Amino acid sequence: MKKNIRLKNDYSLKERYKIKKSNIFWKAVDELSFMSKRIGRIYEKSISKEYENEIKEFNLKSSKNILHIGCGPYPISAISFSKIKNCKIVAIDKNENAVKKAKKIIDIKNLKERVSIKKGDGIDFSVDKFDTIIVSGCSIPKSKILKNIFENAKSNTRIIVREQGEISKIILKIAEKYEDVKITKKMENNPFPTSSWESFYFLKK
Repeated sequence: MKKNIRLKNDYSLKERYKIKKSNIFWKAVDELSFMSKRIGRIYEKSISKEYENEIKEFNLKSSKNILHIGCGPYPISAISFSKIKNCKIVAIDKNENAVKKAKKIIDIKNLKERVSIKKGDGIDFSVDKFDTIIVSGCSIPKSKILKNIFENAKSNTRIIVREQGEISKIILKIAEKYEDVKITKKMENNPFPTSSWESFYFLKK
């Protein structure tokens, strides 16, 4: 039986500012990678290592249906996770322009058979068909997105949530409200000297 859990925005003004600043940085990197093949290659080389570590550390190689929320104009998570054998990926973004650009990148890389890009919002997107769900650090509002996932994902769904280290305590606070959602592992990611985040691995019982 589902609980009617209401979540408020627990982020302080300082935390919201840091999230906004981080989102501006990553969106700029995505846009530059979309416009320049050279920058795109550098971006993939550095960031893909972090996502490959997620696959290894969180034992995601058995994933068959992955949902990535917040793919941006350069869907690097979907590209990285497409290396998992026999895996299908749906990557969504609520920005229509980002979706159009992401589709072009997937087309250029000949990944259309494995990766589907769609316009969608993590707040109300249907999540019950996936065995693995990844929530981008740039996806907001986190509380409402996680409410949708934690309440509607099927049993044994693996949920990966990315967030800035010092703000990530909010993620744990939200998860504590759900008895059937348990944290299994977490890992730190440091691709650039000026940028880092934490990845949390939750399991929906």
